[in-house]
Amino acid sequence: MRLYRGLKEPYRPEKAASTAGQRRAGTDFTDCPLSALRYAHARRGAVLVVDVAPDTLKLTQELWLGMPAKRFMAWGKFDTFIAAVLPAKELRALIRVKGVASASDEYKAQVLRRRIQELLDDAGTGRGSPVSRAACLQDRR
Repeated sequence: MRLYRGLKEPYRPEKAASTAGQRRAGTDFTDCPLSALRYAHARRGAVLVVDVAPDTLKLTQELWLGMPAKRFMAWGKFDTFIAAVLPAKELRALIRVKGVASASDEYKAQVLRRRIQELLDDAGTGRGSPVSRAACLQDRR
């Protein structure tokens, strides 16, 4: 299952590791890249892409009123499941082009999913650590 998280600042693994080990701490994710991108509205924002295999990380589906996307809560450390950390400004540029900007939210989400999959395929997601893959994706600009 691929999940997304919008961050208002660059991803810092040391900060996530300190809060993820807590017993009651959970981290919000969504199944929609557009929803994550909207949350990452800051200038240095980023979108965290996580690939979670079934029964490897405790996930619960949470209530999210007024949103068509699903909201998930990941309980515990998720660092090993990070597939990429993508700059939000590059993803925003994809949905601001002519023909996409006026399209529906579903279409924008499809455009983002397709581009994220292309970036992951280009980076060779089967090799290296999640941090090196994330750095590789950011350096490809």
